[in-house]
Amino acid sequence: MNTNSETSNTIKTAKLITMGCKVNQYDTQSMQETLVSNGYAIVDETQTADLYLINTCTVTNAADQKARQAVRKAIRQNPNAEVLVTGCYAESDRKAIEQIPGVTIVFGNREKADFQTYMDKLHSKTELQIQPVQHDAVREHARFSGGVSSAGKRTRALIKVQDGCSAFCTYCIIPYVRGRMTSRPLLDIVDEAKRIAESGIKEIVITGVHLGAYGQDTGRDKDIADILEHIHGIDGIERIRFSSIEPMYFPDFLSERMSALPKCMPHFHIPIQAGSDKVLRDMRRRYTTAQFAHLVENLRSRFTDDVGITTDIMVGFPGESDADFKESLRFVEKIGFSQLHVFRYSPRKGTPAATYSNQISSEVSASRSRQMIELGKEMSESFRKRMLGKYKNVLVEESREGDKKQLAGFTDNYLRVLMDVPDSAINKVMKVKLTSSDNKFIYGIC
Repeated sequence: MNTNSETSNTIKTAKLITMGCKVNQYDTQSMQETLVSNGYAIVDETQTADLYLINTCTVTNAADQKARQAVRKAIRQNPNAEVLVTGCYAESDRKAIEQIPGVTIVFGNREKADFQTYMDKLHSKTELQIQPVQHDAVREHARFSGGVSSAGKRTRALIKVQDGCSAFCTYCIIPYVRGRMTSRPLLDIVDEAKRIAESGIKEIVITGVHLGAYGQDTGRDKDIADILEHIHGIDGIERIRFSSIEPMYFPDFLSERMSALPKCMPHFHIPIQAGSDKVLRDMRRRYTTAQFAHLVENLRSRFTDDVGITTDIMVGFPGESDADFKESLRFVEKIGFSQLHVFRYSPRKGTPAATYSNQISSEVSASRSRQMIELGKEMSESFRKRMLGKYKNVLVEESREGDKKQLAGFTDNYLRVLMDVPDSAINKVMKVKLTSSDNKFIYGIC
């Protein structure tokens, strides 16, 4: 417990550390609102705090390691601080975190809805550990609680519309740590979008663990396209994006309905995971490379050739032969992604793939990763160069980057652009000519 000798009127401070996906970002924002309502001031990464809230990821072994490092760093910064650890790693290996000296509370994803209860117990200094919650309709609804959940200070906000996953890909721990698939009521989503619009935020990013499966647990009376169409009609919202959507839940009717909504941005993050049909079957991904290629072709025909298609791809999955990997390289190059997120397979305890006997050596996996990353860089550079000379709408953000500390923003197809524009342009959509690029940025003029 915190033993700082503070006067009763000293403002308590909290630092938030979020790892992993946009769903975690949304959850952190919701818990931040609870902290603020309990009298905490949120501090930035340069400051120490009285309370650290660390929202962890467990998608790979590296993610687990980063989570433990973040916990230990927080304890070093202030040994007297309250250190609260939650998220997917906390769900999957609670004991490993509890054994770190200085950790106050560990709670999983299913318990985030009880965050105020933890605050009450911190204040009363009573027994802190709470048993994992049981799922019921009320608590499932609470998994989506929270107000305006801004991913940027003034320009972009997240709305979590769905949580959990029932796909059970053979390599993935997420269904075990996020729980069953649960869709949020459409009216709740629309109400939150209206509050976001009233706050002046222009862009909404729709997020979830398995977005395309929205409504599956409620009999498909509403689907993800219904969400888009309702938010599209809200005055003040100018841009709508998906955070990520799985290819097996991206039917042709969805791209058709999206293309009729001008506020839907021409950028899609669609995780392919492998460009080999054999590896996809071993992963239990439930689509083929031909089906993926059809999806991309459909998007490019309905939107524009400038549509940004980004993806996640895994290398070194058990049983992936040299021929399988070369097939993946060829397929990825054929699709021509605008950006790749490459990661090496990491065995997750409790998943089928972790028990497979044909594991790939770390040396081979590392070599394949380097080759795929290099291909990704080449494709990204090619895509950026193809955009030069074109005019794109850019939502200007507050962040300043580059040597000249220019204002930054994203194009509709999700390219980050630096511009010499005045502060009055922040949170406005500007028509920008893309003039040049380097390894880090695209530069534009208005």
